[in-house]
Amino acid sequence: MTARDGQIRRNAVALAASLCAVLAVAEAGSTHKIYSSTQKRRTAYDILRKARREPQAARSPEAAGVGPIVAKARLRYTREAGGARISWLAMQRQDTTVVKPSELREIPDDAPPEPVYFTLEIGNRNVHGITYRSTDRTRSVKLRLDTDGDGLTSDEKEYTGTWLSIFRLTRTYQFGPVSTGRSGDSSGTGWCYIHCSNGQWLMLYPARYREGQVELDGRTHKIALVDCDYNGKYNDVFVPPAKNSRDPGCDAFGIDLDGNSKFDFNKVGESELMPLSRLVKIGESYYGVVAAEDGSVVEFRRAKPAFGTLDLGDKDVDVRLWSDAGQQHLIGSKGKWRIPAGRYTAVELKLTERDSAGNEWTFDTSRVRGGAARGVLGDFEIPPGGTTSFQIGPPLQIKTSMEKRGRDALVRFHLEGRAGELYAPGALKNGKDIPEPQFQIVAAGGQTVHSGQFEFR
Repeated sequence: MTARDGQIRRNAVALAASLCAVLAVAEAGSTHKIYSSTQKRRTAYDILRKARREPQAARSPEAAGVGPIVAKARLRYTREAGGARISWLAMQRQDTTVVKPSELREIPDDAPPEPVYFTLEIGNRNVHGITYRSTDRTRSVKLRLDTDGDGLTSDEKEYTGTWLSIFRLTRTYQFGPVSTGRSGDSSGTGWCYIHCSNGQWLMLYPARYREGQVELDGRTHKIALVDCDYNGKYNDVFVPPAKNSRDPGCDAFGIDLDGNSKFDFNKVGESELMPLSRLVKIGESYYGVVAAEDGSVVEFRRAKPAFGTLDLGDKDVDVRLWSDAGQQHLIGSKGKWRIPAGRYTAVELKLTERDSAGNEWTFDTSRVRGGAARGVLGDFEIPPGGTTSFQIGPPLQIKTSMEKRGRDALVRFHLEGRAGELYAPGALKNGKDIPEPQFQIVAAGGQTVHSGQFEFR
């Protein structure tokens, strides 16, 4: 990174800040509050995933290079009990809105004039809900879901919230366990806890999951299945691309590899919690995985997948990949890796570069909002016997974005690599954080009207 590169970045940052100021001034006379709408629509991402999921379901074990069953595990229901590890890929955040969705045709009799509404993504359907502080004598905080989609809440179960005093910065209530299945239909029912904070957003956590043991190559492992979309099914497999590094859009599979009776996520080496896929790598061996729809049984088959090559040149990388052929964690600068053929998403990439002065710069995609890599690394294929090559890293370009927040605007900037991958602006230089860049807002007459400093988050 040269002095000229630094000046270009400072100029781009100053330009983004100036645009932010213009937007903020334009909104200065507005006093209404902006809420995030949760009216869900089928996006191009959703359509693409659905189209790719359909042929995946028809893929036979033989086509994936797997043999006969070598182990079968029976899993029992286990209460979640608040363990963050097993919930990591199942947590959903949804914003609320004061705008009543057209799909809801009534509100509860004891609701205030402005309750808040939300929409949950449960499998392949949207479930509308309402939460509010009751106007009756109990003054309880309540929640209802329109699980059968008839637009009515009077025929649905009412949940009363419990105040969680452990949260100091928010007024948070817990509801549940909440059933996400259609009213009166016990089949295909998922269960979750819902936390509502300040009436502005919700967090969903699994109320239970499946857990058991399996013996592979003479070693016993604890395993788990998590219904991440709360549709009551435990066999939704991963189909790239991922929405982000916390939401693979499928169910989760956990395996205790180090024997500490935990499912560690983002640990050194291979993560023990991963998207459920048709293959899983345990040590140097691959197994085909088939889970029953209700998660009660998981079958393992010895697998000999076809391999291809990922070529990242001579770059020094630390990259985590999710795939329909299992997860991969690649570290080093050898450039070429032999991995199973399949479709992949890079959910975390750390790139280390050295400048002419010998300084070591580390760029990281994981701190970018959403986490998963953009550009071609977000969705690519490794063909059997073939090589997929990417040019990543410098020269880096600055990409800015703005988000309205009431009368203000939040300005972000990222560094874009040659493959379209986005790195967080807070690079490490020789293992230490570089200072946050400063900015100035300059009026047409040349005078500085505001100056400040960005914050890395």
